[in-house]
Amino acid sequence: MNTRQIVRKLFLEAGKVRNTHALRGEVKFECYLDGEKPLKGIRHLYLTPSGEKSFEIRSVRVQGDVLLVLFDGIDTVEKASLLKGKTLYASREELDPDGTLIFFADLIGVPLIEADTNTVYGTIRDVGSRGAGELFTVLLPDGREMYFPVVKEWIVSMDSEKGVFVSPQRCALGYCNVL
Repeated sequence: MNTRQIVRKLFLEAGKVRNTHALRGEVKFECYLDGEKPLKGIRHLYLTPSGEKSFEIRSVRVQGDVLLVLFDGIDTVEKASLLKGKTLYASREELDPDGTLIFFADLIGVPLIEADTNTVYGTIRDVGSRGAGELFTVLLPDGREMYFPVVKEWIVSMDSEKGVFVSPQRCALGYCNVL
């Protein structure tokens, strides 16, 4: 039984300011959120994971692999340069007003479980990108780590309380490497 205390972060990483763009204060924003319009419905981004110092979004447009974001009150390249390299956060409330979504941050600390036998492989320690896609870093009972690809076809279900249920038949040999 999973006795993990569930603590949902109120502010989640939305992305990182890569650089400034032009002279009117826009920034090049590497967005970590999924979707065709990842900042749709989000009015503010925050400077800290506790929600301090908010920036109201004035406009967003796509340029290649980044978003060009303009914030109210940041109207010069000098002001925009102060955000360069900063991670910005979005409020869970704005990302998921209905409270129905599961975010990767909610899965840290839950078990990775084989769906057919309920065998617990280990505990999800991190979720990150390793080139071609997202990977769960799983802490095995013997202290080693395993990477498990976050591939829709291999995941049977995800529950932020019970765990992530996977099918090993869908995980081809060599894709789930034990370190």
